[in-house]
Amino acid sequence: MPKYIVYIDDSGTKEYAGPGEVYGATGKTRYFVFGAALLTTVASGKLVEALQQLKRQHFGTDQVEIKSTWLRRPEHKQKKYLEPYGLTEDDLKHFVQGFYDAIVDADLQLIAAVIDKQRVQERYTDPWYAPAIAYDLLMQRVVQECAEPNCVTVTIDDMTGATPKGNQYKDNLKRHHAALKQRGSALQKGIDFSPLSGDIKFVSSARSHQVQVADVVAYNIYRQFVEYGEQWEDRTVKTLPTYEWFARLGQKFRQGPNQRVQGYGVAKFPLFRRVAWGIREKE
Repeated sequence: MPKYIVYIDDSGTKEYAGPGEVYGATGKTRYFVFGAALLTTVASGKLVEALQQLKRQHFGTDQVEIKSTWLRRPEHKQKKYLEPYGLTEDDLKHFVQGFYDAIVDADLQLIAAVIDKQRVQERYTDPWYAPAIAYDLLMQRVVQECAEPNCVTVTIDDMTGATPKGNQYKDNLKRHHAALKQRGSALQKGIDFSPLSGDIKFVSSARSHQVQVADVVAYNIYRQFVEYGEQWEDRTVKTLPTYEWFARLGQKFRQGPNQRVQGYGVAKFPLFRRVAWGIREKE
């Protein structure tokens, strides 16, 4: 039985802007993100227990789906959380703090892949679909972290929709997963993908506490790049400005030497200027 599981969710729109379209706050987004939580099966079970207990404590049931967009949009917050469970804004804030505490306390690593679709279109005449690039980047880091053959399985939020060429996104990802196992990555040669075990498993985020954690990861990275995306490659910036909830989870992202997160826990594509952003210890 595989030792590790990686849970994945996405944020941002998948499609590229067409002729005459502009990326913006509405419509198609400039960035597409896959966010992931990598755990052992044992740690995954413990995380579920912690989140179930937290949900029962605040909502009276553990059958509550947590989605970042619902927590941040007033109309969704009211409809999904406040009214059904008789909560106040402060009640929900306390729950969110506890949710993040549970992630920080868990034995896991967070990984994210960010696709700057605007830059991809500027650089490539016939680019891969953004989810395919993001999935490739994500799996490169997963298999380098979990190196034993057949040791990690992939669980991802069940997604719908079709690519502009008519291919279903799920089928597209399944084929990409199989290709990585058979031939390796076309983006980065020499990486062994034998740690990947079996096929991708698609599950409803409503029924997976772990995928809900991945949703939080994906959304926070998405917001980080919407707000501070240009600074990611700016070598004149001494301290990277951060979206507060991304900063809250910063220590849990996969790290390289000197606590470096850039390229290890957060991979951006395309990358023109490498800045070795890392986690700084609190004073």
